[in-house]
Amino acid sequence: MEIVEVAKKNKSRKLKLILIISFIVIPILVASLTYFNNKTFKLKVNNLLGKVPGKIGEYFRSSPVEAEQNGKKTYLADYYLSLDPNIAADKLYIIKKEDGKLYSEIIRLMNSNSTTKTGEVIKLVRNIELRKDLLSSIYEEIKGEKEGEFLDEINRLENQDLLITIKEIEGRVEKDSQFKESLSDIFTFISEDRARDILYYIDGDIKEDILYSLSDDKRTSIESKLSAKEIQYLKLADLANLYEVKPIEEVLEEIGNTNEYSMEELGIIYKNFSVLRSAETLSKIEEDTFIEELFTAIRKEEELEGVEESITNEIGKSIQFITEYNRKIDDLVAVYNKMSPDKVAEIVEQMMGNNTTVTALEINSEPVFQISDASIIVDVVTRMRNKTLSSIMDNMSTENASKLTQMLARP
Repeated sequence: MEIVEVAKKNKSRKLKLILIISFIVIPILVASLTYFNNKTFKLKVNNLLGKVPGKIGEYFRSSPVEAEQNGKKTYLADYYLSLDPNIAADKLYIIKKEDGKLYSEIIRLMNSNSTTKTGEVIKLVRNIELRKDLLSSIYEEIKGEKEGEFLDEINRLENQDLLITIKEIEGRVEKDSQFKESLSDIFTFISEDRARDILYYIDGDIKEDILYSLSDDKRTSIESKLSAKEIQYLKLADLANLYEVKPIEEVLEEIGNTNEYSMEELGIIYKNFSVLRSAETLSKIEEDTFIEELFTAIRKEEELEGVEESITNEIGKSIQFITEYNRKIDDLVAVYNKMSPDKVAEIVEQMMGNNTTVTALEINSEPVFQISDASIIVDVVTRMRNKTLSSIMDNMSTENASKLTQMLARP
Protein backbone atom coordinates (compact mmCIF):
# COMPACT_ATOMS: atom_id res chain seq x y z
CA MET A 1 0.00 0.00 0.00
CA GLU A 2 2.76 2.38 0.91
CA ILE A 3 4.63 1.54 -2.29
CA VAL A 4 1.60 2.48 -4.36
CA GLU A 5 1.30 5.82 -2.55
CA VAL A 6 4.95 6.65 -3.17
CA ALA A 7 4.58 5.79 -6.84
CA LYS A 8 1.58 8.07 -7.15
CA LYS A 9 3.46 10.95 -5.52
CA ASN A 10 6.45 10.52 -7.84
CA LYS A 11 4.19 10.44 -10.85
CA SER A 12 2.47 13.64 -9.66
CA ARG A 13 5.84 15.38 -9.26
CA LYS A 14 6.99 14.39 -12.73
CA LEU A 15 3.74 15.66 -14.18
CA LYS A 16 4.15 19.01 -12.43
CA LEU A 17 7.75 19.28 -13.65
CA ILE A 18 6.69 18.53 -17.20
CA LEU A 19 3.96 21.13 -16.96
CA ILE A 20 6.39 23.72 -15.56
CA ILE A 21 8.92 23.03 -18.32
CA SER A 22 6.24 23.03 -21.00
CA PHE A 23 4.33 26.11 -19.95
CA ILE A 24 6.96 28.21 -18.18
CA VAL A 25 10.61 27.32 -18.96
CA ILE A 26 10.20 26.60 -22.66
CA PRO A 27 8.13 29.74 -23.34
CA ILE A 28 10.73 31.82 -21.49
CA LEU A 29 13.59 30.28 -23.47
CA VAL A 30 11.73 30.77 -26.73
CA ALA A 31 10.87 34.35 -25.79
CA SER A 32 14.50 35.05 -24.84
CA LEU A 33 15.87 33.61 -28.05
CA THR A 34 13.31 35.55 -30.05
CA TYR A 35 14.11 38.72 -28.11
CA PHE A 36 17.81 38.57 -28.91
CA ASN A 37 17.43 37.40 -32.50
CA ASN A 38 14.31 39.17 -33.70
CA LYS A 39 14.72 42.94 -33.91
CA THR A 40 11.00 43.58 -34.35
CA PHE A 41 10.05 41.39 -31.36
CA LYS A 42 12.76 43.01 -29.26
CA LEU A 43 11.44 46.46 -30.13
CA LYS A 44 7.88 45.49 -29.17
CA VAL A 45 8.99 43.95 -25.86
CA ASN A 46 11.05 47.04 -25.01
CA ASN A 47 8.08 49.27 -25.76
CA LEU A 48 5.73 47.04 -23.71
CA LEU A 49 8.00 46.64 -20.66
CA GLY A 50 8.95 50.28 -20.87
CA LYS A 51 5.42 51.07 -19.66
CA VAL A 52 5.97 49.15 -16.43
CA PRO A 53 6.47 51.55 -13.53
CA GLY A 54 9.70 51.57 -11.54
CA LYS A 55 13.22 50.63 -12.39
CA ILE A 56 12.21 47.82 -14.75
CA GLY A 57 10.28 50.19 -16.99
CA GLU A 58 13.04 52.78 -16.81
CA TYR A 59 15.62 50.19 -17.88
CA PHE A 60 13.69 49.09 -20.96
CA ARG A 61 12.78 52.67 -21.90
CA SER A 62 16.47 53.70 -21.88
CA SER A 63 17.84 50.48 -23.40
CA PRO A 64 19.07 51.23 -27.02
CA VAL A 65 17.96 48.86 -29.67
CA GLU A 66 20.49 46.92 -31.70
CA ALA A 67 19.67 48.87 -34.84
CA GLU A 68 20.72 52.07 -33.14
CA GLN A 69 23.93 50.49 -31.87
CA ASN A 70 24.83 49.08 -35.27
CA GLY A 71 24.17 52.45 -36.84
CA LYS A 72 26.59 54.10 -34.46
CA LYS A 73 29.22 51.44 -35.08
CA THR A 74 28.87 51.84 -38.83
CA TYR A 75 29.20 55.60 -38.46
CA LEU A 76 32.37 55.16 -36.38
CA ALA A 77 33.83 52.69 -38.89
CA ASP A 78 33.27 55.14 -41.76
CA TYR A 79 34.68 58.00 -39.70
CA TYR A 80 37.91 56.16 -38.84
CA LEU A 81 38.37 55.17 -42.49
CA SER A 82 38.19 58.85 -43.44
CA LEU A 83 41.04 59.76 -41.07
CA ASP A 84 44.75 59.56 -41.61
CA PRO A 85 45.79 55.98 -40.68
CA ASN A 86 48.05 57.18 -37.86
CA ILE A 87 45.30 59.29 -36.29
CA ALA A 88 42.74 56.47 -36.68
CA ALA A 89 45.18 54.02 -35.06
CA ASP A 90 45.63 56.31 -32.04
CA LYS A 91 41.87 56.55 -31.52
CA LEU A 92 41.20 52.84 -32.06
CA TYR A 93 44.04 51.93 -29.69
CA ILE A 94 42.16 53.75 -26.90
CA ILE A 95 38.92 51.91 -27.79
CA LYS A 96 40.71 48.55 -27.77
CA LYS A 97 42.09 49.19 -24.31
CA GLU A 98 38.62 50.04 -22.96
CA ASP A 99 36.37 47.66 -24.95
CA GLY A 100 37.99 44.91 -27.00
CA LYS A 101 34.65 43.66 -28.32
CA LEU A 102 33.62 47.06 -29.62
CA TYR A 103 37.05 47.43 -31.24
CA SER A 104 36.63 44.10 -33.05
CA GLU A 105 33.19 45.05 -34.33
CA ILE A 106 34.37 48.41 -35.65
CA ILE A 107 37.38 46.77 -37.34
CA ARG A 108 35.05 44.21 -38.95
CA LEU A 109 32.85 46.99 -40.36
CA MET A 110 35.91 48.96 -41.55
CA ASN A 111 37.32 45.87 -43.24
CA SER A 112 34.10 45.33 -45.16
CA ASN A 113 34.54 48.78 -46.73
CA SER A 114 38.33 48.93 -47.21
CA THR A 115 40.55 45.92 -46.62
CA THR A 116 43.77 47.74 -47.50
CA LYS A 117 43.34 50.76 -45.24
CA THR A 118 41.95 48.65 -42.39
CA GLY A 119 45.00 46.37 -42.57
CA GLU A 120 47.27 49.42 -42.40
CA VAL A 121 45.40 50.75 -39.35
CA ILE A 122 45.59 47.36 -37.60
CA LYS A 123 49.37 47.29 -38.09
CA LEU A 124 49.68 50.78 -36.65
CA VAL A 125 47.55 49.81 -33.63
CA ARG A 126 49.81 46.81 -33.05
CA ASN A 127 52.87 49.05 -33.27
CA ILE A 128 51.37 51.29 -30.60
CA GLU A 129 50.70 48.24 -28.43
CA LEU A 130 54.33 47.20 -28.76
CA ARG A 131 55.41 50.42 -27.11
CA LYS A 132 56.10 49.45 -23.54
CA ASP A 133 56.23 53.01 -22.35
CA LEU A 134 54.35 55.59 -24.41
CA LEU A 135 56.09 58.49 -22.65
CA SER A 136 59.51 56.99 -23.29
CA SER A 137 58.55 56.31 -26.88
CA ILE A 138 57.49 59.92 -27.47
CA TYR A 139 60.68 61.09 -25.78
CA GLU A 140 62.80 58.88 -28.04
CA GLU A 141 60.94 60.10 -31.13
CA ILE A 142 61.59 63.74 -30.23
CA LYS A 143 65.19 62.96 -29.35
CA GLY A 144 65.61 61.21 -32.69
CA GLU A 145 64.20 64.23 -34.51
CA LYS A 146 66.61 66.54 -32.68
CA GLU A 147 69.54 64.26 -33.49
CA GLY A 148 68.45 64.24 -37.13
CA GLU A 149 68.38 68.05 -37.19
CA PHE A 150 71.81 68.14 -35.54
CA LEU A 151 73.29 65.76 -38.11
CA ASP A 152 71.70 67.77 -40.93
CA GLU A 153 73.38 70.92 -39.58
CA ILE A 154 76.75 69.17 -39.39
CA ASN A 155 76.32 67.96 -42.97
CA ARG A 156 75.50 71.49 -44.13
CA LEU A 157 78.47 73.07 -42.32
CA GLU A 158 80.72 70.38 -43.73
CA ASN A 159 79.66 70.65 -47.37
CA GLN A 160 78.89 74.30 -47.98
CA ASP A 161 81.55 76.81 -49.05
CA LEU A 162 84.33 77.05 -46.44
CA LEU A 163 84.17 80.84 -46.16
CA ILE A 164 80.38 80.76 -45.68
CA THR A 165 80.77 78.17 -42.91
CA ILE A 166 83.42 80.26 -41.13
CA LYS A 167 81.35 83.46 -41.36
CA GLU A 168 78.26 81.63 -40.13
CA ILE A 169 80.06 80.18 -37.10
CA GLU A 170 81.65 83.53 -36.22
CA GLY A 171 78.30 85.31 -36.52
CA ARG A 172 76.26 82.77 -34.58
CA VAL A 173 78.77 82.47 -31.75
CA GLU A 174 78.18 86.15 -30.91
CA LYS A 175 74.37 85.93 -31.00
CA ASP A 176 73.40 82.34 -30.12
CA SER A 177 74.69 80.98 -26.79
CA GLN A 178 73.05 77.60 -27.42
CA PHE A 179 74.91 77.28 -30.72
CA LYS A 180 78.15 78.24 -29.00
CA GLU A 181 77.66 75.43 -26.47
CA SER A 182 76.99 72.93 -29.28
CA LEU A 183 80.27 73.71 -31.09
CA SER A 184 82.07 71.04 -29.08
CA ASP A 185 79.65 68.39 -30.37
CA ILE A 186 79.78 69.78 -33.92
CA PHE A 187 83.57 69.61 -34.07
CA THR A 188 83.51 66.15 -32.51
CA PHE A 189 81.36 64.73 -35.31
CA ILE A 190 82.54 66.82 -38.27
CA SER A 191 85.38 65.38 -40.37
CA GLU A 192 88.82 66.29 -39.02
CA ASP A 193 89.99 67.67 -42.38
CA ARG A 194 87.03 70.04 -42.46
CA ALA A 195 87.57 70.96 -38.80
CA ARG A 196 91.23 71.72 -39.61
CA ASP A 197 90.33 74.00 -42.52
CA ILE A 198 87.73 75.89 -40.47
CA LEU A 199 90.00 76.35 -37.45
CA TYR A 200 92.96 77.38 -39.62
CA TYR A 201 91.16 80.52 -40.83
CA ILE A 202 88.57 81.26 -38.12
CA ASP A 203 88.89 84.00 -35.49
CA GLY A 204 91.69 83.12 -33.06
CA ASP A 205 89.62 83.39 -29.87
CA ILE A 206 86.87 81.17 -31.28
CA LYS A 207 89.50 78.69 -32.44
CA GLU A 208 90.99 78.44 -28.94
CA ASP A 209 87.55 78.04 -27.33
CA ILE A 210 86.64 75.22 -29.69
CA LEU A 211 89.93 73.37 -29.26
CA TYR A 212 89.72 73.73 -25.47
CA SER A 213 86.20 72.24 -25.45
CA LEU A 214 87.25 69.04 -27.28
CA SER A 215 88.43 65.81 -25.74
CA ASP A 216 92.21 65.41 -25.40
CA ASP A 217 92.44 62.84 -28.20
CA LYS A 218 90.31 64.87 -30.60
CA ARG A 219 92.15 68.10 -29.83
CA THR A 220 95.55 66.44 -30.32
CA SER A 221 94.51 64.96 -33.66
CA ILE A 222 93.13 68.24 -35.03
CA GLU A 223 96.10 70.26 -33.77
CA SER A 224 98.39 67.85 -35.60
CA LYS A 225 96.50 68.47 -38.83
CA LEU A 226 96.64 72.23 -38.23
CA SER A 227 100.42 72.07 -37.85
CA ALA A 228 100.75 70.08 -41.07
CA LYS A 229 98.63 72.65 -42.93
CA GLU A 230 100.76 75.50 -41.59
CA ILE A 231 103.96 73.73 -42.72
CA GLN A 232 102.48 73.16 -46.19
CA TYR A 233 101.52 76.85 -46.48
CA LEU A 234 105.03 77.98 -45.50
CA LYS A 235 106.51 75.55 -48.00
CA LEU A 236 104.43 77.04 -50.83
CA ALA A 237 105.36 80.58 -49.74
CA ASP A 238 109.06 79.63 -49.86
CA LEU A 239 108.53 78.22 -53.36
CA ALA A 240 107.18 81.61 -54.41
CA ASN A 241 110.48 83.19 -53.33
CA LEU A 242 112.37 80.55 -55.30
CA TYR A 243 110.34 81.08 -58.46
CA GLU A 244 110.83 84.83 -58.12
CA VAL A 245 114.43 84.48 -59.33
CA LYS A 246 114.18 81.46 -61.60
CA PRO A 247 114.30 81.89 -65.41
CA ILE A 248 110.84 82.61 -66.74
CA GLU A 249 110.90 79.49 -68.94
CA GLU A 250 111.35 77.24 -65.88
CA VAL A 251 108.68 79.13 -63.98
CA LEU A 252 106.20 78.63 -66.81
CA GLU A 253 107.01 74.94 -67.05
CA GLU A 254 106.49 74.30 -63.34
CA ILE A 255 103.71 76.68 -62.26
CA GLY A 256 102.17 77.68 -65.56
CA ASN A 257 99.87 74.65 -65.35
CA THR A 258 98.43 72.19 -62.83
CA ASN A 259 100.79 69.32 -63.60
CA GLU A 260 102.76 69.64 -60.35
CA TYR A 261 100.50 71.68 -58.06
CA SER A 262 96.76 71.92 -57.52
CA MET A 263 94.99 75.16 -58.32
CA GLU A 264 94.60 75.86 -54.59
CA GLU A 265 98.37 75.44 -54.09
CA LEU A 266 99.10 77.64 -57.10
CA GLY A 267 96.83 80.28 -55.59
CA ILE A 268 99.06 80.39 -52.49
CA ILE A 269 102.26 80.50 -54.58
CA TYR A 270 101.08 83.34 -56.82
CA LYS A 271 99.64 85.18 -53.83
CA ASN A 272 103.17 85.29 -52.39
CA PHE A 273 104.73 86.30 -55.72
CA SER A 274 105.55 89.91 -56.52
CA VAL A 275 102.88 91.44 -58.75
CA LEU A 276 105.41 92.02 -61.51
CA ARG A 277 106.67 88.42 -61.49
CA SER A 278 103.12 87.09 -61.57
CA ALA A 279 102.26 89.38 -64.45
CA GLU A 280 105.41 88.48 -66.40
CA THR A 281 104.61 84.78 -66.00
CA LEU A 282 100.91 84.93 -66.74
CA SER A 283 101.33 87.27 -69.71
CA LYS A 284 102.97 84.36 -71.52
CA ILE A 285 100.05 82.00 -70.86
CA GLU A 286 97.44 82.03 -73.60
CA GLU A 287 94.90 79.84 -71.78
CA ASP A 288 92.41 82.32 -70.28
CA THR A 289 90.64 79.60 -68.31
CA PHE A 290 93.81 78.83 -66.34
CA ILE A 291 94.26 82.49 -65.38
CA GLU A 292 90.59 82.84 -64.40
CA GLU A 293 90.72 79.75 -62.17
CA LEU A 294 94.03 80.91 -60.67
CA PHE A 295 92.57 84.34 -59.84
CA THR A 296 89.59 82.64 -58.21
CA ALA A 297 91.94 80.52 -56.07
CA ILE A 298 93.96 83.62 -55.07
CA ARG A 299 90.83 85.59 -54.14
CA LYS A 300 89.46 82.68 -52.14
CA GLU A 301 92.68 82.42 -50.13
CA GLU A 302 92.65 86.19 -49.58
CA GLU A 303 89.05 86.14 -48.37
CA LEU A 304 89.79 83.31 -45.95
CA GLU A 305 92.73 85.32 -44.59
CA GLY A 306 90.60 88.46 -44.31
CA VAL A 307 92.42 90.43 -47.05
CA GLU A 308 90.07 93.17 -48.28
CA GLU A 309 91.78 94.34 -51.50
CA SER A 310 92.77 91.53 -53.84
CA ILE A 311 96.20 91.40 -55.43
CA THR A 312 94.54 90.02 -58.58
CA ASN A 313 93.43 93.56 -59.53
CA GLU A 314 97.05 94.74 -59.78
CA ILE A 315 98.16 91.51 -61.44
CA GLY A 316 95.46 91.91 -64.08
CA LYS A 317 96.49 95.50 -64.86
CA SER A 318 100.13 94.47 -65.01
CA ILE A 319 99.39 91.58 -67.38
CA GLN A 320 97.60 93.98 -69.69
CA PHE A 321 100.53 96.45 -69.59
CA ILE A 322 103.23 93.81 -70.22
CA THR A 323 101.19 92.08 -72.92
CA GLU A 324 100.74 95.39 -74.74
CA TYR A 325 104.47 96.17 -74.37
CA ASN A 326 105.51 92.75 -75.72
CA ARG A 327 103.16 93.11 -78.68
CA LYS A 328 104.75 96.44 -79.58
CA ILE A 329 108.26 94.99 -79.23
CA ASP A 330 107.27 92.15 -81.58
CA ASP A 331 106.02 94.75 -84.08
CA LEU A 332 109.36 96.59 -83.88
CA VAL A 333 111.25 93.34 -84.41
CA ALA A 334 109.25 92.70 -87.56
CA VAL A 335 110.07 96.22 -88.83
CA TYR A 336 113.80 96.04 -88.02
CA ASN A 337 114.11 92.65 -89.67
CA LYS A 338 113.14 94.31 -92.95
CA MET A 339 115.69 97.14 -92.60
CA SER A 340 119.35 97.03 -93.63
CA PRO A 341 121.75 96.07 -90.81
CA ASP A 342 123.64 99.37 -90.98
CA LYS A 343 120.43 101.41 -90.49
CA VAL A 344 119.38 99.26 -87.54
CA ALA A 345 122.89 99.50 -86.07
CA GLU A 346 122.66 103.29 -86.18
CA ILE A 347 119.31 103.23 -84.30
CA VAL A 348 120.63 100.78 -81.73
CA GLU A 349 123.66 102.96 -80.99
CA GLN A 350 121.45 106.01 -80.53
CA MET A 351 118.97 104.32 -78.19
CA MET A 352 121.21 102.11 -76.05
CA GLY A 353 122.79 105.10 -74.34
CA ASN A 354 119.47 106.68 -73.26
CA ASN A 355 118.20 105.33 -69.90
CA THR A 356 115.60 108.02 -69.37
CA THR A 357 112.27 106.48 -68.46
CA VAL A 358 109.76 106.76 -71.24
CA THR A 359 106.89 105.07 -69.40
CA ALA A 360 106.49 102.82 -66.41
CA LEU A 361 104.16 100.27 -64.86
CA GLU A 362 103.12 101.53 -61.42
CA ILE A 363 101.74 99.38 -58.60
CA ASN A 364 100.44 101.19 -55.54
CA SER A 365 101.92 104.41 -56.99
CA GLU A 366 105.38 102.83 -57.19
CA PRO A 367 107.11 102.23 -60.57
CA VAL A 368 107.93 98.52 -60.82
CA PHE A 369 108.56 98.15 -64.54
CA GLN A 370 110.32 101.15 -66.12
CA ILE A 371 110.74 101.45 -69.89
CA SER A 372 113.52 103.50 -71.48
CA ASP A 373 115.05 103.70 -74.96
CA ALA A 374 117.84 101.42 -73.79
CA SER A 375 115.49 98.73 -72.39
CA ILE A 376 113.33 98.88 -75.51
CA ILE A 377 116.19 98.36 -77.94
CA VAL A 378 117.66 95.55 -75.86
CA ASP A 379 114.29 93.77 -75.85
CA VAL A 380 114.04 94.25 -79.62
CA VAL A 381 117.47 92.86 -80.54
CA THR A 382 117.05 90.01 -78.06
CA ARG A 383 114.18 88.70 -80.14
CA MET A 384 115.92 89.06 -83.48
CA ARG A 385 117.48 86.12 -85.27
CA ASN A 386 121.13 85.48 -84.37
CA LYS A 387 122.27 85.98 -87.97
CA THR A 388 120.45 89.33 -88.18
CA LEU A 389 121.81 90.43 -84.80
CA SER A 390 125.34 89.49 -85.91
CA SER A 391 125.03 91.65 -89.02
CA ILE A 392 123.79 94.58 -86.93
CA MET A 393 126.70 94.33 -84.49
CA ASP A 394 129.16 94.18 -87.42
CA ASN A 395 127.96 97.65 -88.35
CA MET A 396 128.43 99.06 -84.84
CA SER A 397 131.55 100.51 -83.29
CA THR A 398 133.59 98.09 -81.25
CA GLU A 399 132.82 100.00 -78.05
CA ASN A 400 129.05 100.02 -78.62
CA ALA A 401 129.05 96.40 -79.73
CA SER A 402 130.81 95.54 -76.47
CA LYS A 403 128.29 97.51 -74.41
CA LEU A 404 125.37 95.88 -76.20
CA THR A 405 126.87 92.46 -75.56
CA GLN A 406 127.03 93.26 -71.84
CA MET A 407 123.42 94.49 -71.83
CA LEU A 408 122.19 91.35 -73.60
CA ALA A 409 124.06 89.14 -71.13
CA ARG A 410 122.26 90.58 -68.09
CA PRO A 411 119.52 88.38 -66.52
